[in-house]
Amino acid sequence: MTRHQILAKPHWQPNAASPILLSMPLAELQALDSLVEFMSEHGCTDLSPSDCHVWARLNRDASVIEHVIAAMIKTDGPEAPPLASLRAAAQNLTACARFAGISREPRRDYERKISLYPDDLPLGWQNHLADIRDRRDDGDIKLAPDLYDRMTRKLCQYGWYLRENDMPLDFDIPSLRAFYTFETTRISNRGAPLSTSTIIATFGDLRNFLRFSKAYPKRLIKELDKLLKKLRDRADVETAQKFAALAAIDITTIHPRAEAILEEVAKQTNPANRVIKRNRAMAIAVPPLTPLRREWHDLRFGRDLVWSEGRYRLRDYKLRKTRHRIGREEYPGSVHPSVQHFVDARLLQDDDPKYLDALREKAEEQEWPLFVHPDGALVAENYVSQVWSSEFQTGAHICRSIVYDVVFAISEDATLAGMLMNDHTSQQARKKYTGDRAKQAALAAASKEIDDLFDAFGA
Repeated sequence: MTRHQILAKPHWQPNAASPILLSMPLAELQALDSLVEFMSEHGCTDLSPSDCHVWARLNRDASVIEHVIAAMIKTDGPEAPPLASLRAAAQNLTACARFAGISREPRRDYERKISLYPDDLPLGWQNHLADIRDRRDDGDIKLAPDLYDRMTRKLCQYGWYLRENDMPLDFDIPSLRAFYTFETTRISNRGAPLSTSTIIATFGDLRNFLRFSKAYPKRLIKELDKLLKKLRDRADVETAQKFAALAAIDITTIHPRAEAILEEVAKQTNPANRVIKRNRAMAIAVPPLTPLRREWHDLRFGRDLVWSEGRYRLRDYKLRKTRHRIGREEYPGSVHPSVQHFVDARLLQDDDPKYLDALREKAEEQEWPLFVHPDGALVAENYVSQVWSSEFQTGAHICRSIVYDVVFAISEDATLAGMLMNDHTSQQARKKYTGDRAKQAALAAASKEIDDLFDAFGA
């Protein structure tokens, strides 16, 4: 907005000819005008630090406070009463801006360490991939949207391993066995061996390449089938370990733990630490009632999460894992009212609750992330699971088991609702995620019904 447009507004008319306003840098005049309009809209007479903080947050520009401080010194002098509140808000924003968290932004200078570039693959593999892509595009092959890309990546990893070990770039049983040994002993970037599920995904994608290319002996595919069965049996053991972790969790303590962390916010003197505490509390409280796998980091107000009919609701949301399946395009999840105050706290931060509606509206308009570091950077993809691992020694995937624990204890029919909440389409998935305690609860209920029948018979 130009200087002329600003000074033409009614509230500036009495001072439109002021030499101070006419000579003031435009950025300072724009900031001062924005603050005056904010005060008028929200009925502010004496500016508090919260008023100033909200105004700056709604502008999404920390520099506006510095501009308005400079402008106010020129118009009202260095002792102007609002300056103390403006400077307090500026200190809060500066403390958050200095925070250095782990962002989910990808590294721009990516160096391939354990894979080839697709153009470096053997020409025969490239031709098979091109043929698979064409058959997929023609509808001859039904693939999940990301399966082609996954096959390509795994081929690049397999090809890299063969090249590094001076082995022919081809598929045969000795090469696959050697690659399996490498994958099962390799240490990930996190300093731990690759998980069984990761290895299953790798060899499953290689098997799909062999199957769809139709250029390799069936015995190779059968060999991979045997390997995958072995890996899935191992995964069943890991699933049992997961349920052991679930059994160690008293689910009635999850919500109180989140509340306790939220209460600790007031004890933190650093504003950045207060943001971190609120993030942590929300990461514990919200997922058990809306299990979204590793998608929490990517949720945004307005685009995904909207305030509607007194509740935060997912609107037109498509879960990544199943969004390609017909009939599973939209996931009608929401934040349960019992935990929505954790989301409110994320929006309000340290500010007056009277601004909640304005912050909700601005968050939806500007599509603020649900989880965000104090400095505004997006959290890492596995942020929520990291919080759960540190609190409960198991990742947030356990939330799907918690849902089944709760609904299974209600009734067998209620597990259908649990399947919808967990976005599961098969009974096999339901059985996999149903914990021992839920089964024991159902068994106890069935035993009671049998006892009641025999009691009635004996009477």
